[in-house]
Order: sequence, then C-alpha cells, then structure tokens
Amino acid sequence: MSWTLETPDGRSLHVNAWNWRPTLELLESSGVVDAETAELLGYNISVDLSGEDAQRIATFLEGHLAAIPADGRVLLDGSVTTEPDTFAFHRDDLARNYSATAEWLARFRDFCRSATEGFTAC
Repeated sequence: MSWTLETPDGRSLHVNAWNWRPTLELLESSGVVDAETAELLGYNISVDLSGEDAQRIATFLEGHLAAIPADGRVLLDGSVTTEPDTFAFHRDDLARNYSATAEWLARFRDFCRSATEGFTAC
C-alpha cells in the first residue's frame, strides 16, 4: 500500500506504508496533527492539509530530525534506532516492520516546507 502526496501545482511525493505509518504516529504523538486527521491520513482516501498544516509539519520535522542520526529510523513506537533494516517480515511482532527513515522524513519535511498552498494525501 502506498500514498501520494500532491500539491495544488502538481508536485508529488510517494510514500509506502512502512514509512508512512510511523510518520503519522510521530505527528500525532507530538500534537502536530490531531488523532482524527492522523487516522484519516492512514486510509487511502483523499485528505487535504492546508498550507499552515504543511508548514507546522515541516517545522516540527526540522527540529525532530536534528536528534536523529542520518542512518537512523523512527520506529512505530517513536523510538529511534540506527540498526539497519533487514527488510525481513516479522510475523510475531508486526510493529517491527514499520520505520520512518531519516532520509524519508527529510524528504517529507522539504516537501511540506515547499507546500505553501497545502497538499492532498491519497
């Protein structure tokens, strides 16, 4: 499963579920987006975020990324690891399958920073 984030002027960013789910958890747990918005963003439906929302996300990620090593990953529970992802499927602990890489979070930050008119996630 994947999502496409698209600005009104046609720029887009694609993300898979493995990176998107922990990103949403991070944004919700930090209060950057409310629980309802985070839940809606987790479905493959069209959800609009305003330019203010995008800037708030970018600002949060800018500060949060300062504490994550370049090779780091944010796990579903919000913790950070530098342990490489083996891409093995963990049936016994599904949460271990999800992590938002520092690289992805930086790309998402940059996308949000430039999305002054907001974006749609679908």
